[in-house]
Amino acid sequence: MKRGTFISVGIFAMIISICSQGCAGNGGSREGKTPNNTTSGSFQFDSLVHYSTMIDLNQIGELQDKKIQSEQDVFLLSVLGDNQVDTVILKRLEDVDYTKTLINGRHYGVIDLLFFRKARQEDIDSSCIHEFRDILVFYKNKKCIGLAKICFDCKAMVPWGQGVQFKGFGDWSDYDKLHPILREK
Repeated sequence: MKRGTFISVGIFAMIISICSQGCAGNGGSREGKTPNNTTSGSFQFDSLVHYSTMIDLNQIGELQDKKIQSEQDVFLLSVLGDNQVDTVILKRLEDVDYTKTLINGRHYGVIDLLFFRKARQEDIDSSCIHEFRDILVFYKNKKCIGLAKICFDCKAMVPWGQGVQFKGFGDWSDYDKLHPILREK
């Protein structure tokens, strides 16, 4: 073989080596794993609760069209459609058919990265009517430090935080990463 061929093969081998080392630093995979995808680490929260409801648009429309709405109907419609967040709603969510689920700690790294450690890249402005069927409640030392109402259909989120700043979540891909985590059984 000629000397130029050896150099080309050597450069190619070096590139392959560098690429494989870069992948090994990311869990040996290119499937979007983050170094914080564990329960260890310094996260903004130490417990995470997900409230969700399976109410569909037809049911919401029927509730809105009722001539006489119960107190629970009014409350449910306000939670679903209101862009305001308040921890007072947490006491009543299960009364209006929101299901409460504790998120597995192995997902904390990804969620912490999505909500608190990355910077938002896109400004999504949707003209749809928000229906906040998912609510995340972040706790630190058993105290609620943050709440996020999420509409996966519209790609909308309304945050509230006490001592934490929701600076990252909101890019299109963030919703695609979060949705399967919240739907995991």
